[in-house]
Amino acid sequence: MQRSIGSVAAWLAIALLLADGTTATADTVWPAATRPPQITVTTDSQRGWLPSQEQIVAVRKATDDFLAAKDGGRYAEAYSLLAEINREHQPLQPFTDEIAKFNAQAGKVIERRIVEVSWTKDSAQAPAPGVYAALDLVSRFANVDRHCGYLVLYQAPSGGPFRIMREESNFLDNSTAKSMAQTQSQAAVDAAWAQLSSRCPNYTPPPLPEDPSATVGYPSFAAALDGLHSNPEVKFTLQAGWIVADDEAAKTIWSFTPAGDPAYPAVVKRQIVPVAGGFGMKMSVLCHSTKQACDNLVREFEQLNERMKASLGAR
Repeated sequence: MQRSIGSVAAWLAIALLLADGTTATADTVWPAATRPPQITVTTDSQRGWLPSQEQIVAVRKATDDFLAAKDGGRYAEAYSLLAEINREHQPLQPFTDEIAKFNAQAGKVIERRIVEVSWTKDSAQAPAPGVYAALDLVSRFANVDRHCGYLVLYQAPSGGPFRIMREESNFLDNSTAKSMAQTQSQAAVDAAWAQLSSRCPNYTPPPLPEDPSATVGYPSFAAALDGLHSNPEVKFTLQAGWIVADDEAAKTIWSFTPAGDPAYPAVVKRQIVPVAGGFGMKMSVLCHSTKQACDNLVREFEQLNERMKASLGAR
């Protein structure tokens, strides 16, 4: 994921409604220190360069000060921490209005985590020579459980303090997510957030909840294959390495991951079922891979289900 260092701050939100609320500063959680220290430097940086300890400390302080000023409604103070090139593209009043709007909508800060810090010095792709630190972050607020983005901080070649060169924030507020889940589906919420969070480098979605009662009707990948092969009504096809079993009479499709898939071995069972006013999609998954790989598989099929239901006029 590439960040544009030189453009003005951008705020993306799927929400349209504002919610009342006040903000309060939350301590930002930074990546845990390692021994030896692990420092990420981009490939377009000056060869052999590493940030000094003083620069690392300065970036942390500038970030904490900027976020605390925004959370606390000290907008002029936050604005003063922007890099000059950033201030040239956004006057104080629009900057203040945008943050005040978000603070009212998001409510109290619950958590902020810096998930990655990347450093660059004198990159030919940057708008000016100097040192840049890109911070990928994930946050939660009283009214916003889904929030991610990044900050890019800049230090001039002559040294001095780090200033905010760019900020991007992507979020889906809880009120909008609840409305989408009620009028569409939870899968539609997940798909909307997946699209927004794709703009957040190094973002990892939280793990999906487990449903102990969910079952595909077989204890294993192999047992499902054997059982379906014994049913003469089931038709098998091979699609891009996936084994797909179609039980037309039961309105059920089974998908078996290929050996090279991160979720292998996994079986996805999808069945069209009647619901009030139309049809719905019932899905069960049997996955013996890692939690993250299995969750990613579920999310991918939830998006496929949304498209399938739309084509069938399902609810």
